[in-house]
Amino acid sequence: MSKRDYYEVLGLSREASDSDIKKAYRQMARKYHPDVNKEPEAEVVFKELSEAYSVLSDSQQRAAYDRFGHEGLNQGGFGGGGFGGFEGFGGLGDIFEAFFGGARGGDPFQSGRGGNRAERGADLRVNLEVDFRDAIFGLEKEISIQHLELCDDCDGLGVERGTQMVNCPMCRGSGQIQQHQRTAFGTFTHIATCPKCQGRGRTAENPCKTCDGQGRSRQKKKLKVKVPPGIDNGVRLCVTGEGDAGAQGGPPGDLYIVLHVKPDADRRFERQEQDLHTKAEITYSQAVLGDKIEVQTLEGPTELDIPAGTQPDAIFKLRGKGVPFINNPTSRGDLYVHVQLQVPTRISSEQRELLLSLRELDAVGVRKSGDDKHDEHHGFFDKIKDVFKHKDE
Repeated sequence: MSKRDYYEVLGLSREASDSDIKKAYRQMARKYHPDVNKEPEAEVVFKELSEAYSVLSDSQQRAAYDRFGHEGLNQGGFGGGGFGGFEGFGGLGDIFEAFFGGARGGDPFQSGRGGNRAERGADLRVNLEVDFRDAIFGLEKEISIQHLELCDDCDGLGVERGTQMVNCPMCRGSGQIQQHQRTAFGTFTHIATCPKCQGRGRTAENPCKTCDGQGRSRQKKKLKVKVPPGIDNGVRLCVTGEGDAGAQGGPPGDLYIVLHVKPDADRRFERQEQDLHTKAEITYSQAVLGDKIEVQTLEGPTELDIPAGTQPDAIFKLRGKGVPFINNPTSRGDLYVHVQLQVPTRISSEQRELLLSLRELDAVGVRKSGDDKHDEHHGFFDKIKDVFKHKDE
């Protein structure tokens, strides 16, 4: 089976610089390394990537390959680009070590004791307060976070440029230390993770001064977050890949943003899921005679018909004037208007006389019964209308 062009494997042109080759391999190796990618073909792809890098990162092998192709590597005594003939690398484990600080003890796909296993970065959580109306209509907001990013000075390797990882002097590369304790029942051996290398088995000969050899450093970052319309209190938004950077070349974690919605600043609306509730006051005459009143919605004022004979605490529904649904922003909940009867605390002498007249009419209506009562009740509303009509004139 013919081999693919090494430049094609790394997604590079033949004019790529050494740094371009290193960067391309590093990015793709993170994606396809078997410790990170569990797909069956990931191991094959990773081997192909590592073979391409081993050739193109070596000036002599690259020159031979550029001139004669794969055959040039065979004729030049480079082992045909295979893993047994790498110069400067003892195999895949050494390639992984050069980039991610991993000592695999021969097999790069086995974690083993003391192996630098790639670890996914930690997920982070931040709280974000959102205004009442912004939660309903949505917004884009800039937030500041602090998370672990790969160290720029050492490219996440944890060592000074030009130096390499060495076996840990405390555990001698095993990643573990043993403590023996003699007791009356015999000798017990306690095995613990090496405190010097944290179980990796390898330490930096010259640790990076910027990150103290950790390969990661805490950085401040600003992100623009889109808050969709219709979100409610406690909703979590996930921003993929914005958590802490992974250790030993592992993928980054995610950032979870927990939203906290403030109450309506005007105290006009109360929210119940996708529905809104508000209050409107009407006078006695409006309740009895009916009227059109102005009520506030999210979009502004609108007219609401109050039918004659409206009772106190009546509720009217304005369809589609509530909160958008997150999964279907074109569909919205409803707005419920709770009508409250406004009773004046002070009245004029003219109003007092009119109300006394109404009270007398009420008494007459109560004394009637049967059909006469029905007829009188009908006349009662007519008389009320006449009284208020007279008042308006």
